[in-house]
Amino acid sequence: MEILPTIDFEPLDFVVPNLEDFDYIYFGSKRGVEFFLSKVKSLPDRLKVLVVGNRTAESLKERGIEPFLVLKGSSDHLLELAKEGKLSKGKVLIPTARDYLKKIHLLEEFGFKLTVLPVYRTVFVKYPLEVVLERLKPSEVVVFTSPSTFKGLLYNLQNRKGLLIEKKIVAIGKTTGAAIKRGGFTVWWSPSRPDAEVLARELAEVIYGI
Repeated sequence: MEILPTIDFEPLDFVVPNLEDFDYIYFGSKRGVEFFLSKVKSLPDRLKVLVVGNRTAESLKERGIEPFLVLKGSSDHLLELAKEGKLSKGKVLIPTARDYLKKIHLLEEFGFKLTVLPVYRTVFVKYPLEVVLERLKPSEVVVFTSPSTFKGLLYNLQNRKGLLIEKKIVAIGKTTGAAIKRGGFTVWWSPSRPDAEVLARELAEVIYGI
């Protein structure tokens, strides 16, 4: 297995709003937790913490913060709860990446008020082309865990993007899969849930039958 990180993260300067004005705070990833809580040392007791995935939840617990709700895989779970009336309407603070365009904005259709707070940005990691080709050519399967990791590889491949056509492309979820399809490539396989642990386990079953 070859690992080639194609993205990195840089903090953004941000002003912390009055947290008492919000009913919920939503963390879609560990990165949001890390960069937001690097400046904010504690959260009001009344603030209900919503997180996506167990890893994000663990990142909060390590800082002494107990999540109110751990969502399965993506914001789709949160939208389902809102649609079914299982989550009280309120104001939601979303510390996230600068270029944030995800389904959670649909919460507004169910009466929630959202405040998106960019706390970091995603940047591409640049490698010499020969390094990228050395990692890519022997690989039969290429796994992408976000739209940014896909775009980061294309950025590094320059005019050699056609090499990906020969590969079996794995997308961790629908959002990543859609980005790959928009880029002109076919997704070979995706896990049952957009979760890194689920992906690793199910992909091993698909490839090795274990």
